[in-house]
Amino acid sequence: MIIFTSKNNRYIYNQFTNDILVVPDAYNSLKDSEIQDDLSQLLETQHISFESPNLENSDKTHSLIINITNYCNLRCSYCAYSEHYPFEREHENRSIEFDVAIKAIDEYVNRSEGVEFRHISMYGGEPSTEPKLVSRIIEYAKKKANNFKFSVCTNGYSMSNEWIQLLVQNEAQLQISIDGDKESHDRYRVDKSGRGSFDRVVSNLNKLSTQAPSYYKSCVYFVVTLSPPYTLTRLYELYNNNELFHQPWYINFVKPTDTTFIDSLNLSKQDFDFSSQELHLANEYINASINGDAQNHFGYWFFGELVKGIHFREFTPSNKIWINGCCNPGVDKLFVDCNGDYFPCERSGSFMKLGNVEIGVDFDKSQDVVNQYTEDCNINCKTCPNVRFCDACYLGSKNGHVFELSSKYKFCHKRIAKLKLALYIYCSVLEVNNSAFDVFTISHI
Repeated sequence: MIIFTSKNNRYIYNQFTNDILVVPDAYNSLKDSEIQDDLSQLLETQHISFESPNLENSDKTHSLIINITNYCNLRCSYCAYSEHYPFEREHENRSIEFDVAIKAIDEYVNRSEGVEFRHISMYGGEPSTEPKLVSRIIEYAKKKANNFKFSVCTNGYSMSNEWIQLLVQNEAQLQISIDGDKESHDRYRVDKSGRGSFDRVVSNLNKLSTQAPSYYKSCVYFVVTLSPPYTLTRLYELYNNNELFHQPWYINFVKPTDTTFIDSLNLSKQDFDFSSQELHLANEYINASINGDAQNHFGYWFFGELVKGIHFREFTPSNKIWINGCCNPGVDKLFVDCNGDYFPCERSGSFMKLGNVEIGVDFDKSQDVVNQYTEDCNINCKTCPNVRFCDACYLGSKNGHVFELSSKYKFCHKRIAKLKLALYIYCSVLEVNNSAFDVFTISHI
């Protein structure tokens, strides 16, 4: 259970029943820890079990991610392919061969007969350095099926007229990496000479929004990678003060494992403190939501997914659940690298190889990983208060090239704290405006 205090009340969240209850008057004089001790006896016989997915061929693979190239025109300090991540590949001037991409698309088309829309995402490296290859891939896919949608992950550093035309004509969702204002962004997102990239990226954003304003508004979204020293408040100001950035955002944190990056930073302990900025944004989002702005405030992009999960939680929940945060590797989506090797997603690195374009997808190795992971969850996670909202996945157990289940527990306390803050937001808002989150729909989760 989680005991938390909102703006006006104290509550208990019970993960077994999924209930959020006001702390009874009889407990008002007790500390949270004392309530926890008293109620734990009532809950000690309860637990939740996890179901292990049975990996097999499917016709409902939602997306194919193609690693267009290993080449990149930037050298971001925290990049997973930098010298700070010794277990990942390095930057190299190599792109996927068109024939290899064709084989991956053919495999994907066969595995996606049961979906409404097929989706291909172009990844890198930097896909904009290979516009002709991206164009050929899109044209081939459109000839194979008429229900393809496309997306591109980019650093925004290159924005030629040819590239813009390709994106706009195909209505490709454009995911642009930017880390906040100029000082925050240029700290780590630099070119090969170590120069910051912010001014050039913003110039390209202005060019894109001027040439294709409707496309920009409907298809562009931003991805930020937060890393010490944290500047969440300044990111919030950028969103508020520049219409160019008033788009959807996805918030990531720098990959903290298997890296020397964090240790390389010459920063004070205060620079690593994120909680005060996070709480400030939470309170701003509470006020905005109370006033009917739950989906337009920047806090929506930071807290919204978890708050929506709480809002639409099951009120008669099963005690047998899916392993939260985990996909069906090779079933839900496929990532193909420049070698033509298949992996569960773009974050897998060389972990959990699923086969290649020549032999197809082989589930045996990944099924073993999934079974071990599920068994471990049934031992160690069945009474966790975050059991229904945890976003940990198999990659949290990746230690170098080894699958090490104990690794995923390093960040459990942070995940629980994140849920506690979301509960604080949710209840604080509903105490004043109980219809504030009615703007949410289940499809938004």
